Amino acid sequence: MKPKDSKDSEEQLQLFFKQDPFYLKKYVKEHPNNKMAWYLLGRDYEAQGKKGKALYCYAQAGEVYEAYENQKVALPPEEIEPIHRWGTERQKNRRKQLVRLMAVGLLAFAGLLFAPELGRIFEKTEESARTPVIVLPEGMTSSELQETKVYYLAGEKSQQNVGAALQEMLLRERISSYAILARGIPLDGTAWINWLKKPETLLSVEAKANAAQQQINYHDAAACSCQPSDPQKADGIVAAWMTKQEQDLVLRSAVAAYIRRTGQAPAQASQLTEAYPNNVLPGLTPYMKATFDRDKEALAAEMSAWLKQAGAQPAVADGNPVPPGTGQDSLTKPLTEPMRIIVDKQAHRLSVVSGNIVVRNYPVGLGGERTPEGSFVISEKVRNPNGKSNGEFGSRGMTLSDTNYAIHGTNRPSSIGKDESLGCIRMAKEDVEELFDLVPLGTSVTIGKGTLSKEESRSPAPYGVTPQSVDTNPGKKYNWLD
Repeated sequence: MKPKDSKDSEEQLQLFFKQDPFYLKKYVKEHPNNKMAWYLLGRDYEAQGKKGKALYCYAQAGEVYEAYENQKVALPPEEIEPIHRWGTERQKNRRKQLVRLMAVGLLAFAGLLFAPELGRIFEKTEESARTPVIVLPEGMTSSELQETKVYYLAGEKSQQNVGAALQEMLLRERISSYAILARGIPLDGTAWINWLKKPETLLSVEAKANAAQQQINYHDAAACSCQPSDPQKADGIVAAWMTKQEQDLVLRSAVAAYIRRTGQAPAQASQLTEAYPNNVLPGLTPYMKATFDRDKEALAAEMSAWLKQAGAQPAVADGNPVPPGTGQDSLTKPLTEPMRIIVDKQAHRLSVVSGNIVVRNYPVGLGGERTPEGSFVISEKVRNPNGKSNGEFGSRGMTLSDTNYAIHGTNRPSSIGKDESLGCIRMAKEDVEELFDLVPLGTSVTIGKGTLSKEESRSPAPYGVTPQSVDTNPGKKYNWLD
């Protein structure tokens, strides 16, 4: 999103886009402080699929990137700090750097001389470049983030509801770090909450040794009839928490799916990333692996209890999934239920949901009445069906309940949003690849009509992991109903 009233910036942007990308590389070497040039070079690398190099350029672009993309650069602190250090050293001793550049064969980026850690960025595969990174707010530790609790307000944003929610937070919940109350943004006027839309931060509570001295900060005037405090710190905590919580959701869903399939909890994280046909997930992020090793007993107990209470299938009415209600409690804890998939044949949408939260909402191609309605599970996940990524089933496929129906990619992207398949669910390449990494084997799928919004909900930084086992099956000829 471009900033408003920026005619001069827009003209500069158009001027730079007319330049050859080779000129841009030469230009940033000669003008290392020109952040617009760094930003445009990053755009060029991103278009080429070189996301590691693009991230490096975006980090150099700093506030220009943030202004045009309306988000901060998602680089971990250990990689951002060497970039800043390199920039300072370059200004102090540029001649020495040029000598070193020549000595190592004129490396493309001088930053590699002073920050060897950045070499890992350039060596990343496309999948690992998409791995989510948790960026901690300044002054916050990972343990504090782990203890942070974020709640969504159920119902209308009123002083009465906010007051009841705050009372519940203070009296019923143990706050050992931070607690934040936010309002989730509905998906196109429905009862579903759009996970990817930045929630409204209403208030935050900072823990103190003496519970009676806990610091309460209101960040929304309508919630308190007061002069609200700056929400920047709370917003930063929420952003980091959302990245963490999404990975927690994937891990929690995988553990639940494993228990459902095998009747027992996984003892090792590697059991969730076994080779085909037992590939629950293609991989785990470092955070997910550490969380499993630390909390596997608690995860197993939590998901076993959830499966016993909720059952293996989501609630349906007349073959259609039941939309969520607002509930009676003042607070809701987002993304605590394992993921499930809902397909709306009228809206031509596939949603990944957790409770009343829509985690993703993708456009899909269907087959009209040829696409069956009812409840299914993902019984098989395969990368590059029939041994190739550009065939009629695309680069990923997920069989539905051992039938000839599947969720898969397509070599006919123009059919997305239409009823041109023989019954299968077609997805765009980038969407089906994210879905494949996101939802585990055994995820429930409900196909019905009239429950979802047509508003798309895609992440600007799609979730992805590096494959940790072989999940291809080249020996099988798939005969899905395309």
